[in-house]
Amino acid sequence: MRILITGGAGFIGSHIAAAYVRDGHEVAVLDNFRTGSKRNLPAAATLFAGDISQAGDVELAFRQFQPEVVSHHAAQLDVRHSLEDPAHDAATNVLGGLNVLLQAARCGAQRFIFASSGGAIYGNTGRMPADEATPVQPLSPYGLTKWTFESYLHIWRQVHGITPVILRYANVYGPRQSAEGEAGVIAIFSRRLLRGCPCVIYGDGSSTRDYVYVGDVVRANQLALTLADGGTFNVGTGRETSIRTVFDTVRDTVDRLLGRGEERPRLPEHAPARAGEVYRSALDNRRAGEILGWSPQTSFEAGVAQTVEWLQRSA
Repeated sequence: MRILITGGAGFIGSHIAAAYVRDGHEVAVLDNFRTGSKRNLPAAATLFAGDISQAGDVELAFRQFQPEVVSHHAAQLDVRHSLEDPAHDAATNVLGGLNVLLQAARCGAQRFIFASSGGAIYGNTGRMPADEATPVQPLSPYGLTKWTFESYLHIWRQVHGITPVILRYANVYGPRQSAEGEAGVIAIFSRRLLRGCPCVIYGDGSSTRDYVYVGDVVRANQLALTLADGGTFNVGTGRETSIRTVFDTVRDTVDRLLGRGEERPRLPEHAPARAGEVYRSALDNRRAGEILGWSPQTSFEAGVAQTVEWLQRSA
């Protein structure tokens, strides 16, 4: 298959690009390199340097590559930024996404795989873990844009016959995740602890997330290529892990790796909880198991170890 991956030089997209190349597909990547890196790209992938918010960049990539499948991973990902600048968030995640969706229809793409967000879409639900039938109640503009674009995909299916596969990710982590900014708490804690710096937890540390390893997310994207009818699927472990448990696991992993003792920062610092953040989150993955044949294979402890080791090597 000819597959175009938007955001394919980024954390998740680059892992998917490499897997698709290994599977024998013809892969192209459209990326503006704001957060991605050319170092992440497989040599066999065709590169289009451009921004999804620029219609001309998107049109050029589609016209030249003519993909059969679109994997849409380019996005504005920061919840805090979406609250501070919702217009920019919508310009990227909705209007930019529509640039991609319009070109997909015009070039006759058959399938559209969309990286959505389970935690941000479901919000603070009483149903735990949340399944795909859980009422949508996003707490941030970021979550709202993900839900909005899902709705566009359902319309495009009816009007243009494109098969959508919507993958609602839990909190993805692993090698290549940025340790800068506010996203990617496992990478952030890992980098700071590797350097002997203290870590900050927002709130009392009891809030939870569902952490899914990037290699498991890649397998979901591989399986999504062959799903005839498309659909919406949670991609998570179904397990809640508190932020304090994340800190303790990363700290213990770093200590084992470096052989550090009592000189390490022993306790995290605390700051007030932030607006727009979900308090508890876990995704029911049974539908993905029944229809996609997918289930997570990497334990949290093993995934953290691989993340810490990668960050140490890349420092």
